[in-house]
Amino acid sequence: MFVACLWDHWQKAGASDLYSFAAITDDPPPEVAATGHNRCIIPLKPQNLSAWLTPGADLAAYYALLDDRERPYYAHELAA
Repeated sequence: MFVACLWDHWQKAGASDLYSFAAITDDPPPEVAATGHNRCIIPLKPQNLSAWLTPGADLAAYYALLDDRERPYYAHELAA
């Protein structure tokens, strides 16, 4: 599964470098919401991975990639 993420590298004189990373989430599908979660990662389609990783596209193009996502079914079972 390819997860849509953002990352950045911050630098400031006299301070340690800071690497940041975040997975992009959205409202969950019904089977995830039924377990009590209110957010879910956005899985990218493999054919969209190159476009996601290519800098310079306009913002609308990236939103289109997030909308054209994989739609897996998440199964679960109670542990206790």
